[in-house]
Amino acid sequence: VAAPKVCFMTKLYHPNIDKLGRICLDILKILLPIQALLSAPNPDEPLANDVAEQWKTNKAQAIETARAWTRLYVVINI
Repeated sequence: VAAPKVCFMTKLYHPNIDKLGRICLDILKILLPIQALLSAPNPDEPLANDVAEQWKTNKAQAIETARAWTRLYVVINI
């Protein structure tokens, strides 16, 4: 298993991006906000309006649906 890699396809003149498009950014600076978002959903700024609406009106059901989706869609053999 390897860490995710991100690079720019467009050539950029930037002190933190090399000639191959690789960026100088600690992976923890990317992963920690994602972990925080998953741990504490914010239905007031949704990307999925229907999910946010259920989260606001019936949080217990929304959490159960999230658990069901995790069981249904989890990838075990990566």
